Amino acid sequence: MANYKIVIKKSCFFCEKLIDWLKDKDVKYKVLDYQDPKDFDDPLMKNPTFNSLYCDMSACVESLPLIVKDDKEFFYGEVWNLVNNEINEEKAKEIFEL
Repeated sequence: MANYKIVIKKSCFFCEKLIDWLKDKDVKYKVLDYQDPKDFDDPLMKNPTFNSLYCDMSACVESLPLIVKDDKEFFYGEVWNLVNNEINEEKAKEIFEL
């Protein structure tokens, strides 16, 4: 079974929508708030691939939520149907192996 981390920030519409969907599907995951210093200790924050793809000199992960699978696969836009601001169920089920 895969290990999932969801990188979020507070008051994020899409973050809340994804977390609710994951709870409904009973998916196990760890939440990392990229604005919370206590989460900076997570190994993901030191992952060179994560940093090169999602961070710059000013901040990390402006496009949220970010799905991290096994600390090596990263997903963002693929999980959304942005026409109606809903989760793309087919793609989300594929990512979360449902």
